[in-house]
Amino acid sequence: MKLSDIIEAIEKRAPKEWAEPWDNPGLQAGERGAEVRRIAVALDASPRAVARAAELGCGLLLTHHPIIFRPVKSVTDDCHVGKTLLAAVKNGVALYAAHTNWDSSPEGVNFVLASQLGLKNIKPLIPSQSGAWGLGAAGDLPRGVHFGALGELLRERWNLTELSLYGDLNGCVRRVALGGGACMDFWPEALALGAQCFITSDVTYHPREEAAESGLYVAACDHGEMERVSLPALAAIAAGQTGLPVTIIDGGAEASEAGLGGK
Repeated sequence: MKLSDIIEAIEKRAPKEWAEPWDNPGLQAGERGAEVRRIAVALDASPRAVARAAELGCGLLLTHHPIIFRPVKSVTDDCHVGKTLLAAVKNGVALYAAHTNWDSSPEGVNFVLASQLGLKNIKPLIPSQSGAWGLGAAGDLPRGVHFGALGELLRERWNLTELSLYGDLNGCVRRVALGGGACMDFWPEALALGAQCFITSDVTYHPREEAAESGLYVAACDHGEMERVSLPALAAIAAGQTGLPVTIIDGGAEASEAGLGGK
């Protein structure tokens, strides 16, 4: 299948127009006319991820985070971005990123996180104005739980190894808001929707203290661990839209989605 056709198929489910203005999703490296027989999925592009994709015979590495985010002045092996791009070109592996357009998708990062947590009445934290679903998510637990117990649920459902809880561990939580990735700036929206707890990553001191002063509990996850939860859904979309075999390669663990594709 041509790379251009794969891109078109993926963007039917996560259009680039859904991305935030500052973002850089889409094709990062590769020839649009190249034939692709397998797809690899990872959170980030790296020389190691590219090498593994090539080893598996994947002509496309589909990631959540774009490797080209800030202006690139040169492509050399002196930096991570340059090494990754050079490895991609050398190995014939195209790089494509679905970033905030995947965050904003009704099937994307935030909806997956909310669904796996078992939330009901799920809605976007910040509804989109561009036709997408929106950023973040909010919903209700089936019953109220102590904040400390919610932390244990997060560790179990999202397979977290890093989690910090800020607030009364014995306080009751029923409505939860979340933002996959660095979304601490969204805490006022979480409070406005009546959430008792906001879950996100890359939590810094001052916003956390402001949220606490307002009575909002904060659960701080590792950025990568939080967003990796959505990779199986992204892989399933890639397989379903293209019919190609897809393999998740991330964090040293691999999961084949070949059963979802492979015409």
